[in-house]
Amino acid sequence: MRLSSVYARLVMLGVALAAGPAHAAGSSMPWEGPLQQVLDSIEGPVAKIVAVIIIIATGLSLAFGDTSGGFRRLIQIVFGLSIAFAASSFFLTFFSFGGGALV
Repeated sequence: MRLSSVYARLVMLGVALAAGPAHAAGSSMPWEGPLQQVLDSIEGPVAKIVAVIIIIATGLSLAFGDTSGGFRRLIQIVFGLSIAFAASSFFLTFFSFGGGALV
């Protein structure tokens, strides 16, 4: 083996042994606290109740209402958003994705 190859390997080994461990902990950024509060609020029991009420109201208005054009599109958007917000707390626990899935 060449002397430069041995030297390069020794340097790489020394750098690898001297490196400190990388801890994958939270970064404590200033926006993480407020965002976690919003996520907790969206996933709570009040959010489930509100989402179910909105789903029922928009479903009934789509089924029995005489809507057309932009108002019908608005109702469909509200319906989709309420399903999306309900999914973060209801459907994830239904399919046993409780702990690690963040939406």
